[in-house]
Amino acid sequence: MFNLLICRLVVLAHDVCFSIAGNIIENVVSWPHLGHVITNNDSDQLDIMSRSCSFIGQINNVICWFSKLDCCTKTKLLKVHRFSFYGCESWNLANSDVQTLCVAWRQALRRVWKLSYNCHTATRERLSGTVCLFVCLFDSLCNRSL
Repeated sequence: MFNLLICRLVVLAHDVCFSIAGNIIENVVSWPHLGHVITNNDSDQLDIMSRSCSFIGQINNVICWFSKLDCCTKTKLLKVHRFSFYGCESWNLANSDVQTLCVAWRQALRRVWKLSYNCHTATRERLSGTVCLFVCLFDSLCNRSL
């Protein structure tokens, strides 16, 4: 059975009218679907920013709820959340918003390891046993496409 309440139409042209069984489907500019934000201009910006905000929230939860744990354990918990980017294969990695996500990852590592702001990336990676989030996203993209 068709449910008009949960159905939306993302269209490129504003003058398109679509109906099913006499019910007009609402036209929208963007709409969340299976955790992704689909837009009418084929941009990844809203999806990346949505995932970025969610990821920052997850980081804050790990740091808040597990503040008494040692740095290695908190880093392992962060690594689990780092791989919650199902669908990142469709992102344009040249998008500047991907860098925002990488900045959030580096800030999280600095907070977990209590490192100064000017700590070099190589030092942070050696301490935490991780690499830049951008590299992990790229690796994930390559592994899933093979």
